[in-house]
Amino acid sequence: MKFLIRLGLCSGVCLLFWLGGAASQQQQWLFYSPAVSRLKGKLTKVMKYGSPTYGEHPQQDEKIDVPILILQLPIRVKQPPPSVNTEIANVSFVQLIFPRETGSYAKYLNATIVVEGTLAKGIKGTHFTDLVMTVNTLNPAEPPVY
Repeated sequence: MKFLIRLGLCSGVCLLFWLGGAASQQQQWLFYSPAVSRLKGKLTKVMKYGSPTYGEHPQQDEKIDVPILILQLPIRVKQPPPSVNTEIANVSFVQLIFPRETGSYAKYLNATIVVEGTLAKGIKGTHFTDLVMTVNTLNPAEPPVY
């Protein structure tokens, strides 16, 4: 009986240490532009209302397809020192901005991809998320299956 109690107690303590260690791990900080960051996630697009009223009068508004990257793991972003109060944490999705030279993203919709580019805070009106990335490169996360 004492053996079972000790075994249960020891197992419980080990479980607490294991869970505590996993919960305390922090992601590394990413930085806003000009730093280049790499993100991995599922590419999707959502329809948003644009100008002139951004959804207040939907029948008048432009309909915009917005590419969104749903991240596999939440990220944290901040300005490099000495800037203050520019941190954003627990970001799980990012609006992607594709310059013309990057090409079309359509063939990657609903696929897991890796994008590399620069991060910026979203600006109301032109951006639809708190964090946006201007994409330099886009690649599938997994090699194609033949």
